Amino acid sequence: MRNIIPITDLQQKTKKYVQMVRETGRPIVITQRGRPAAVLASADDFEGYLVTLDEMSYPDSEERLARAKRDLDAGRGITLEAFLAKKHKPKRRA
Repeated sequence: MRNIIPITDLQQKTKKYVQMVRETGRPIVITQRGRPAAVLASADDFEGYLVTLDEMSYPDSEERLARAKRDLDAGRGITLEAFLAKKHKPKRRA
């Protein structure tokens, strides 16, 4: 179920709706004259949206996605936790 509110409610209760989005992670559709006009989403969700758009802009994005799916199906991959641990591990200097 989506949260839908008129823009006048957002104007009067901005802090409340921002907090709601942060706590629930669910975006809110803002209407103007009864029609969808904008979406209030968390900064993390918006950043993820921008990253996705960037990935999809590469000419070979469909092939890269297909290759990733094949690797996943074949068991070639690591968990998010393992990736993050590897990413944040300090590098050794020679």
